[in-house]
Amino acid sequence: MIRKKFHFIHLFICVEFFISAASFSARADNFNTLHQINLFSMKTLEDTGLHEGLAGAFFGKQGNWFIMAGGSSFPGEKPWQNGIKHLSDQVFVFEQLPGGQFNIVYQGNDLPIPLAEGSYATLPNGLLCVGGLTPDGITRKSWLLSYSGSGIRVTEYPSLPLPVKNSTATAIGSKIYLIGGELADGTSSGQFLALDITNPAKGWEELPNFPVPVSGAAIASQQDGEEVSLFSFGGRAKLTAGAATTFYTSVYHFRPSSNRWVKKGDIRRDDGASVPLAMATASSVGGSHVLLYGGDTGNIFNQVENALSTGDTSKRDSLWMTHTGFNNKILVYNTITDAWFEAGETSNPPVAVTANVSDGKNVYIAGGEIRPGVRSPHITQLYYTSKPSFGWINYLVLFLYFGGMLLLGFYFMKRNESTEDFFKAGGRIPWWAAGISIFATTLSAITFLSIPAKTYASDWRMLVFNICIILIVPIVIRYFLPFFTRFRLGTAYEYLEIRFNRTVRWLASALFVIFMVSRIAIVLFLPALALNAVTGFDIYLSIVVMGLVTIIYSTSGGMEAVVWGDVIQGFILVFGALAAFIFMIIGIDGGLGEFWNISIEFHKFRTFDFRFDFSQPVFWVVLIGGVANSLITYTSDQSIIQRYMSTKDEKATSRSIWLNGILSVPVTILFFLIGTGLFAFYRDNPANMMVTNPNIDSVFPQFIVSEMPIGFAGLLIAAIFAAAMSTLSSNINSSAAVITSDFYQTIFPEQTFSSRLKVARWSGLLCGLLGMGMALVLATWNIASLWDQFNTFLGLLTSGLGALFILGVFFPRVGAKAALAGVIAGLIVLIVLKENTPLSFLLYGFIGMTAGILIAWLVSFILPNRKEIKGFTWWSVEEI
Repeated sequence: MIRKKFHFIHLFICVEFFISAASFSARADNFNTLHQINLFSMKTLEDTGLHEGLAGAFFGKQGNWFIMAGGSSFPGEKPWQNGIKHLSDQVFVFEQLPGGQFNIVYQGNDLPIPLAEGSYATLPNGLLCVGGLTPDGITRKSWLLSYSGSGIRVTEYPSLPLPVKNSTATAIGSKIYLIGGELADGTSSGQFLALDITNPAKGWEELPNFPVPVSGAAIASQQDGEEVSLFSFGGRAKLTAGAATTFYTSVYHFRPSSNRWVKKGDIRRDDGASVPLAMATASSVGGSHVLLYGGDTGNIFNQVENALSTGDTSKRDSLWMTHTGFNNKILVYNTITDAWFEAGETSNPPVAVTANVSDGKNVYIAGGEIRPGVRSPHITQLYYTSKPSFGWINYLVLFLYFGGMLLLGFYFMKRNESTEDFFKAGGRIPWWAAGISIFATTLSAITFLSIPAKTYASDWRMLVFNICIILIVPIVIRYFLPFFTRFRLGTAYEYLEIRFNRTVRWLASALFVIFMVSRIAIVLFLPALALNAVTGFDIYLSIVVMGLVTIIYSTSGGMEAVVWGDVIQGFILVFGALAAFIFMIIGIDGGLGEFWNISIEFHKFRTFDFRFDFSQPVFWVVLIGGVANSLITYTSDQSIIQRYMSTKDEKATSRSIWLNGILSVPVTILFFLIGTGLFAFYRDNPANMMVTNPNIDSVFPQFIVSEMPIGFAGLLIAAIFAAAMSTLSSNINSSAAVITSDFYQTIFPEQTFSSRLKVARWSGLLCGLLGMGMALVLATWNIASLWDQFNTFLGLLTSGLGALFILGVFFPRVGAKAALAGVIAGLIVLIVLKENTPLSFLLYGFIGMTAGILIAWLVSFILPNRKEIKGFTWWSVEEI
């Protein structure tokens, strides 16, 4: 029988491989198509003095309204005609019509003074205008402009320590950060300030100075792979009065958690040349890109300075009149790979001293200077679109995969003659299949997507966390396995009734079912979200297809279908991951050698961090958290323990646990290599990364769809579905086992096999549908990090289960009341620490479990165990 099953698995994998290999061809999908649309022209205004447009305006967004304020222009004579710069005090409010065009809903002279060339930031309640040039000189004042629906409300905000113009500002959360600025004597400041908008009365906080004096830099807040950080681009500075102005090419990165600036690479064009740039705009797009628009490279600016220093006004005027314009290249920067590519050229005449606002998908550019004295009248929208092509061959591979899973369920359906068959496969599962099944169950789609994404964005510090299973295998086999195999338990939680009481059993079972339904929702939703971002798969359709197929084969075929399905899915996962890594290396110019060079240059293989910072994934955090989470999973999770019960004896189970632990190490390393490979590939091919990716978790699916040959892409997407479905099938089957054995059979002990089997199938169906429904609800939410959210969730909900089993096995004096008190108190301790400390989420499982055990042990001195438990603790298990 096993040979027949193996032939079925072999045939299934070979068919998919044949289709993939037969359709091998290079992909040429273009994921980045930039659109530029003019939404409004100042030439439509009644005031002809504004027809030319404004430069140095303040621009932001409040809800659905766009606010533009202030700015400068030369409505009469130009600078070479000794014209006077006019400063505006007008405020415009626009709405964007369904067709995209801007419509003015308000216009008024609401600025307290005519103002231009300051910094600005969008706040939830309006546009903050900071410093700038006034008719009386440079100001240090700040104002918040809020639109009420009928008029502008002006609120004065704290003044800057120094009066500056051409500073630059942006927001991260509730803080506004401001750098640099030009002082009254023409020199530049190196100030770096922060304003907490929840407590503006505190004023501007002085932070460590920016690395160089600067004005006219471009700044944006964007994810750096670990947190939202500041990125400053270029700028200029006159270091002493009368000196020539220096234009910078540098990029600087500031991470709030570390409170220091780090120099990155230079601003670069596609030919590799560094680009000095000032008075440009920087806009965050997607989850890890910044778009630079316009700006001055400084060449003509320095020539004008030289003419002025020699008193040659005719040369100055000639340079102004014949000015060739500003930077016309639109540059895109990847904040994770520190790489650039050219997105194209500006459709309008290029500008400097312009203003911008971004919502993450669309960038809006307002006005600007086309050349000295000449303004742009346009408000322009820039946005990216992508048209991923999956192809019918890839869909055929997916169809074969889903069809094969359904056939598997129906194949094993006829072999379920008892609940022992349905939940434990009648002990017929060979040890190696059980080991692969445990491995495939723990390697969910969250892991398949998030380990490469995390490693792409950071380094290998999380490796230890993910291979701690190998450390706890001897502990599980030696101290816990006997309790799950020798007593012929229906579920793991039956032990808790024997050791404590039925209340503890039912509480643990209820927590487990809630956790399983929630995990089904997360495991369904997160892959669907990532796939939607890069393939265009409908999120809801992905959830429904994955959910229904898994529910059908796991509830029809029972445990045997689940395990052999896991074996197939395990092979697909590993083969797919290997294929992806090979194609990454092939796609890097220089191959394996360049992959190694890039990884070393950017410290991507850093694994051990021995700092004592328990808010970061340092060695102590990942080791303690990894051991605790693995111990919880392998000693209290019914979806894993059910595999222990499906083999013929304890020795076979031990071998399956060892196989899982041994498999986990090289496969985990493979997924970390994939993450590093993704970094090297997109460092070498920056234009291939889809700019609009909403978060880094989409990076691996994007590579699969855009870079893998047709057929292989289908196989890899099938691997993501496989990773999800192997976990889902285990969750559904184990939830059904718990509901049937821990609730139904204890309440109705006299029921027949057929009624129990019917309850098992219906409860699995119900749990699957509930999880699918929750996933469809989650699809309307916004979850930024798959890995972080999942591990936070895991630690909060499962630490108590782990504590109960450790208390039962090792603490004979702890009875039911003390155990319940400990678990509840441990959860409270964990929630308090989560809300009030920066402690890493990786430690939640350890803290919740340890607190529960310690508190239960202390309570046991007041409420000691009085139940006869001989043979059901480690100290007496050998006596039976």
